[in-house]
Amino acid sequence: MRIALMTNNYKPMMGGVPISIERLAKGLEALGHQVTIFAPTYKEQQEEENVFRYSTCMNHFIGGIVLPNPFDRRIEKEFENNAYDIIHVHHPMLIGRTAVRLSRKFNIPLAFTYHTRYEQYLRCYTGNIAKFDGFMVGYLHTFLKHCDFVFAPTAGMQQYLVNRCGMELESTGILPTGIEQANYMVSKDEGDEIRRRYGAEGIPLLLTVSRMAHEKNVGFLLESLARVKQSFDRPFRVLMIGDGPDRGILQKRSEELGLGDQVIFTGTVPNEQIAPYFKAADGFIFASKTETQGIVILEAFAGAAPVIAVKATGVEDLVEDGFNGILTGEDTEEYARKLTGFLENICISGQSEERNEIVRTMSENAYRTGILYREEMVAFQALRYYNNIIEVKRSAGEQKKKSIRLLLGRV
Repeated sequence: MRIALMTNNYKPMMGGVPISIERLAKGLEALGHQVTIFAPTYKEQQEEENVFRYSTCMNHFIGGIVLPNPFDRRIEKEFENNAYDIIHVHHPMLIGRTAVRLSRKFNIPLAFTYHTRYEQYLRCYTGNIAKFDGFMVGYLHTFLKHCDFVFAPTAGMQQYLVNRCGMELESTGILPTGIEQANYMVSKDEGDEIRRRYGAEGIPLLLTVSRMAHEKNVGFLLESLARVKQSFDRPFRVLMIGDGPDRGILQKRSEELGLGDQVIFTGTVPNEQIAPYFKAADGFIFASKTETQGIVILEAFAGAAPVIAVKATGVEDLVEDGFNGILTGEDTEEYARKLTGFLENICISGQSEERNEIVRTMSENAYRTGILYREEMVAFQALRYYNNIIEVKRSAGEQKKKSIRLLLGRV
C-alpha cells in the first residue's frame, strides 16, 4: 500500500504531532508499506528518503512554528506521478485543505487525525473563549464532512468529535500514538546515569517534557513547585526538558520563585535519547490542557514513571487517579499539596532508591498501561483501518456508478 501522511509541522520541530507521524511511518514501513511524509521545509532539516519537503511561507509563526505553503505546486505533481492508496492528513487547516482537494481530484480516500485542541490554543493566544470555541467547532464540522474517516487518539476525543463536531460514530476510530519498543527496554543503570548527571542521587527526581510555550502551562508547574518547596523540607530536583519561545521567560520566573536549586532547564533532548530520562524520574509532572492524548504521558508510563497531571480531556483517558498517577484541578495549591504527598511517599536510602508500597504499585501500574501502546500494535491497527476505509470508498464508488447506469437506463 502507498500511504501519504500530510502535516503542517515535522522534524526538526519537536512536538507531539511530528513524533506521532514519524512513529506511524516507521511502523507502517516495518510492515512492508510505502510511506511518504509531506512536510514543510525548515532551515535546520535533515534530508530523509521518505519525506517530501514542500515550501514554507514564514520561518517563524505562532508559537515558534513555521507557516507552510500548502499551495506549493510540487505537491500535486507528486500525486500526479505516484498513485497513492490513501491520504492521512494530520491538520484540518492549510495542508488539510490541500489534502481535501487532492482527495477529490484523484479519488483517494481521506483520513484525518484530530491531534490538537485548536480552540484551546486560540484561547491561550487571544483570550477570547466563546468566539473561538464556536469558530473552531464550526470549521471542524465543515472540514470533517470531506473526510472518509476520522481518528481520535483517545476515547474522550472520539466523543468530542461525535458530540461537539457532528461526526457519526461509525466514521470515527481510536488510533493512539505508538511508543517505540526502545522506551520499554531502558536499564536501571541508564536511569541512574541521568540522576548522576543532574545531581539527583539520593533525592526525588521529577521530570516534565514540553515545548516551552504558553499553551503548555509550564508556568503553572513553576508556581506549584514554589509551593512544594515551602512544604517539602527535603531536597528534590526537577528536569524541564524542551525548548520554545517562552523558555527565557520561564527560566527567569523560576529564578524569581527561588527555584534555582531545584529546577533545571535542560533544553531539547533528541527523541532517540529521551527514554532514560523517564526511567530516571520518580514522577512525571504535567499541566497542559491542550492535549488530545499527550504522547509524553505514555512515554512516562513506558519508563514506569507515575504522572501527576491537571485534569483535562485526553489526559483523563490515560491517567487514572491513584492507579498510575494523580489528577488534580488547575489550582496551584491543590497541585502542590498532592505533589508534596507523592514526594513524601518516596523513601530514599543511601545511593539506592526504595519506594514505599503506594509509589511502587503506582509505578508498576504506569508501566502496564504503557505496554498497551507499543508502536507495532498501533501500526497494525492503522493498517486495518486503512484497508477498511479503502474498501468502503471503493464499494461506495461502485454503487454510485451502478445507480447512474440504472438512472441512465430509465431515461
